Amino acid sequence: MHTISYLNLISLPLLGDVDLSGPILIIFFLCLLAVVGFEFVNGFHDTANAVATVIYTKALKPVIAVPWSGFWNFIGVNVGGIAVAMGILKLLPLNDMMALPVQVGACLVLAVLITSILWNLSTWYFGILLKFTHLNWGHDWWQSCIYKFLYRNRKLG
Repeated sequence: MHTISYLNLISLPLLGDVDLSGPILIIFFLCLLAVVGFEFVNGFHDTANAVATVIYTKALKPVIAVPWSGFWNFIGVNVGGIAVAMGILKLLPLNDMMALPVQVGACLVLAVLITSILWNLSTWYFGILLKFTHLNWGHDWWQSCIYKFLYRNRKLG
């Protein structure tokens, strides 16, 4: 029995030992599934945005436009790096977010991923040419507002 409880205990950077038994383990697995789902949905959504104009204007045929877009997206990430993503990450109050209980942080991540998937699917379905970045700025703003409302006077940890 001691071995099973030891397997549920994981050491995370900056957080120390965290018990991943019960509901929090389910939340972590749901987060992993949501990340894979988001990457899939965001991939076809971004490709649709990137090639919509060239296909609509008949500058390129879809058979050429989609691989062309994928190729240049791949080159852009490998040559340009992740500077934009890291710049956005620096805007978040990471110290405050790391002070949240693990359960709250995991649920926050799951909520962000689910709403991101829903946003991407709805804008794709209705043909609205918006990128995930627009949603990301909204998430950051709402997260900070909710965080300040819920945890403004509480000592965490």
